[in-house]
This record gives sequence, C-alpha cells and structure tokens, in this order.
Amino acid sequence: MKTVKKINSLQELKKFVEKLSRCLKGDEIILLKGNLAAGKTTFTKFLVSSIDPEAEDQVNSPTFSVMNEYETSKFPVYHIDLYRVKEFDFSDILGHGLVIIEWAEDNMIDIDSLPVIFIDFEITGENERILRITLRNGDYLKRCLK
Repeated sequence: MKTVKKINSLQELKKFVEKLSRCLKGDEIILLKGNLAAGKTTFTKFLVSSIDPEAEDQVNSPTFSVMNEYETSKFPVYHIDLYRVKEFDFSDILGHGLVIIEWAEDNMIDIDSLPVIFIDFEITGENERILRITLRNGDYLKRCLK
C-alpha cells in the first residue's frame, strides 16, 4: 500500500501519530527518511508518548548513542539513528518490540514476516510536511495510515 498524507501543523502530525499508535502491536518496523529537521524525531516523540505518556520525556535523538530503548507500558521501543552509521545489526531486536529507524532507506530491511512502514518526510513549510508512506506486510495498519 502506498499513500500520501499532507500535514499542515504539529497538531496534525500528533493526531496522525496517535491514530497510528492505536493500531500498533509492537513488532512493527518504522523506517523514517527526510532531511535534517524534517520531523523524524518529533514523529518518534509523538509516537512513543501516544503509546505511553510516561515515556515522553525519555525520547531524544539517538544521533550519538545510535540507539535508544524506551520501555513503555505496552512494549519496548527501539529508536535508531543511522545518520552517522553505515551498518547496524538489527537481528537481536526485530520482532521483539517496535523498531523506529531514522535516516532509513525503503528497501534496507527485506523481511516478509514483520510489518514495515516507510515514511518519507518532505518539508513544504515551517510546520508543513508531505508524508509519502509505503506499507509492507501489515494490512491491519492500512486504516491507521490514511
């Protein structure tokens, strides 16, 4: 499934992410691509806080640590930033929690057994974005990505 979502404000992004969070089971892979300041970390912060409001203050960019793990009341969230990393071994975390990868490429994880959501952020204004979304292996997520 491919779709395009126009976001006109941070509030709209938060609503979109809250809707998505209600569909997550905790074994999905979310790949985020976009220029600096496109909203990848903001998306992640909104998503983690939608899953568990108590975890919101834990979320920050893992640019230097490469991976941050957030324990939520529902499932673990692994937040990975590949900006400065060429290779990363995902084998220990795939299927064991929600995996969110910043600076991702659409085809970087080729796995048929887990749902993969690829979101490409395009900056169109100060708080306006176009999200180009591709979903693989997760039909149950379609209604939450529209």
